[in-house]
Amino acid sequence: MRRVVLTGGPCSGKTTVQRVLREAFTNRLIHVPEAATILLEGGFPAPGTTRPWTEAWQSSFQRAVLALQYSLEDIHATTDEQIDLIVCDRGVLDGAAYTPGGRIEFGKRFNVDLQDAMRRYDVVIHLESLATADPRHYGRSNNEHRFESLEQAQSLEHAIRDAWEGHPHTLFVDGNSGVDGKVATVCRFIREFLADESNDASV
Repeated sequence: MRRVVLTGGPCSGKTTVQRVLREAFTNRLIHVPEAATILLEGGFPAPGTTRPWTEAWQSSFQRAVLALQYSLEDIHATTDEQIDLIVCDRGVLDGAAYTPGGRIEFGKRFNVDLQDAMRRYDVVIHLESLATADPRHYGRSNNEHRFESLEQAQSLEHAIRDAWEGHPHTLFVDGNSGVDGKVATVCRFIREFLADESNDASV
């Protein structure tokens, strides 16, 4: 079963795009939710005014994210339903963007084979964050678990691009196209991707 990563920096429109994809391609794809959000909503303590971000916190959190992420993706891939595509809200290598030292250090610290992590996904769709596309409109109000400042969000946007650099099939969706433009671009791409898969299967 084909696997697609939907990624991007904070405030990139991932939630909206995922929702529209589920509505537009009902019964054709499975949505794998973001492991980090599940953990934070489930009670994993987030950095804040009383608990500052530290490397120790990030390391503990990332280990929990990886364990849950692998499990979520693998269990969804074993479905008996006739599904064409798995769409993952972030992928394994997103964790490298949150690890000091980047992708190489991420692989060493968390025992992740970087090439295997690349090959795990057929396509990477990167939605550009408003933090870099249009900083004036960047905000944290639409996600209570978002704690990044504008500067942090800009840094993460670039770090996520670096984390997935070199993947052979990447779609970068410009943030200046707005949420509606992003939705249209991703839906068109998924529609064409599924059509190509169907044509290949019929050959």
